[in-house]
Amino acid sequence: MNEKFIQLSKELKHRPILEKALVHFSNLPLIAIDCGCGAGNESAYLLSKGFNVHAFDISIDAQKVCAERFKDNSKFSFYHESFEDFNFPSASLIIASSSLFFCDPSYFYSVIKRIINALPEGGILVVDLLGTHDEWVMREPKKFIGFTYQDIGDLFLCEFNLLFHKEIDEKLPLLSGYIKSWHLHMLILQKK
Repeated sequence: MNEKFIQLSKELKHRPILEKALVHFSNLPLIAIDCGCGAGNESAYLLSKGFNVHAFDISIDAQKVCAERFKDNSKFSFYHESFEDFNFPSASLIIASSSLFFCDPSYFYSVIKRIINALPEGGILVVDLLGTHDEWVMREPKKFIGFTYQDIGDLFLCEFNLLFHKEIDEKLPLLSGYIKSWHLHMLILQKK
């Protein structure tokens, strides 16, 4: 992730799926993890709702932007770490929107297990996964994992109830302007 991406993305609002997720949020402690937080847009929204937020990102630029953006907020903690290295604390809400698919595939399933273990009963997971015919998956299958709906069920539905699923399969621009063929599963899951 480069500085240009962080600068462009910090002007964006939080993703609307986060508001959908909070509708299902039960009476749990207001503790969230923002995985691959980038410019901190989701973190800012959660802080405005009273959450304590643990955010991590591998990008130095993300660290700089978040350090400045949240410098006076004691409820925000930033960790300069990757999915592979992050030690997930207990949290009632975990957000991995447009980030988990950048996890090294050899660590992916162990990261999922750590995410599951960090959530209590009733905890919410908001996650995006790439589909099997996403451009990145097709171009770099050793770097990106593609999932079918059945794969998602196998991965999550023993531990979670599926609250929301939206599949996107279309060409959409990246912030850089490049038009990418996206195949994406957007999910809200609640731990059983």
